[in-house]
Amino acid sequence: MHHYFSQALVALGLTWGSLAGYLTQGQSANGVLEVASQQLPEPEHVAASAACQPALRQQPSTARSYYQAAQAAAQKQETKIALQLLEKAVSMGFFRAQEIQTDAAFASLTGQRDWKKLLLSAQRKQQQHEAGFNQPLVALLEKMHYQDQHYRQVAEEADRKSGPNSPAARLAMQQQDALDLRLIRQADSLIARHGYPGKAMVGEYQKEVVFFVIQHNPDEKYLPLLTAAADRGDLSWSALALLIDRVRTEKGAKQVYGSQHRVSPEGRKQVFPIEDEPNVNRRRAAIGMMPLEQYLQQYGIIYQVPGPTHNPNPPELYLSTQGAEEHKSPVELIGSYEELTARINYPAQARKDKVSGSVVLQMVISPKGIPQNVLVVKGIGSGCDEEAQRVMRTARFTNTAGEDHEIRMSLPFSYEKATGSGK
Repeated sequence: MHHYFSQALVALGLTWGSLAGYLTQGQSANGVLEVASQQLPEPEHVAASAACQPALRQQPSTARSYYQAAQAAAQKQETKIALQLLEKAVSMGFFRAQEIQTDAAFASLTGQRDWKKLLLSAQRKQQQHEAGFNQPLVALLEKMHYQDQHYRQVAEEADRKSGPNSPAARLAMQQQDALDLRLIRQADSLIARHGYPGKAMVGEYQKEVVFFVIQHNPDEKYLPLLTAAADRGDLSWSALALLIDRVRTEKGAKQVYGSQHRVSPEGRKQVFPIEDEPNVNRRRAAIGMMPLEQYLQQYGIIYQVPGPTHNPNPPELYLSTQGAEEHKSPVELIGSYEELTARINYPAQARKDKVSGSVVLQMVISPKGIPQNVLVVKGIGSGCDEEAQRVMRTARFTNTAGEDHEIRMSLPFSYEKATGSGK
């Protein structure tokens, strides 16, 4: 597929270069070409379209892929392209106006002339779609959806500004935990009265609200109910896969679809072990899920599906589902993660570019606990990558393995924290 896009790059030049980058961030070939048709003279667009036709057949567009491409474009300040992609996502799919409005990735779009028009379009589409359903039930589920997501979004924003496991994020999740208990009781009551309130009963926007409440209060007793709902089309199988993985990891078993991951107290992004890992993408494709590499990349996790005899991922990428002492990592940071991040000098260029995010580093820890070969596997630019490498080289570890041990860690860079603008 990349061969055909190379031809398209030649046809489209620099403009195409900015668009093609979104292919790896959720955008399909179809969506890129649609935007290209609006940006370029007809001869150049025709040439690119012809070159990309094999890719179009291999990678059909979805509303979600347009949405993810819009996120990528907005984060790169390509506001016109982002709005066009987002408009396409709204026309094809079912996205709440509130979901779009509160998505931090679209911060650069809020001052654009067509932003309010787009939100109104999304709102009207939802109202028209839900007009024929049980209105009191739809309204209740909309409220439950807000309560299920609100403090999680607060925690996510706190982590974005202050780094993983920030005090503000922990406080938000404590509030969410208390709310989750009320929501699961409410979900049980709804199920007792209506059965699973899925697509046939409440439409596309609300069909997974009760599912996500259950997902956040995982219990395998719900699996027969939800499996039946997925089989009849009231719930997507790709959503159900999240609960299957969650239930299995809660019991200490390996997950099936690779959806479960976490950030450790030291800031390491880790994936729960996966059953029959070389074939995980086959299982995901069978139920309409994107490749695991792309899914995890959305969360800043660099991952490769292993082959039958070789796993290219460092052992530290995986979180043990067994006892912590039995599988304790031989490498531990000396001092706290907070002490390490306090050494970061936010770069002047990053301040100018208003950059926030995390730099993911891979390194080898020597038997003496000294980081060696510190490499950037996911950077954010503007001087942050080099600063992250500098700080990580100052870190020291204990290494009980007695030999070189490869690990990955991330270091946060927050524009809001550096400038005090997030207060």
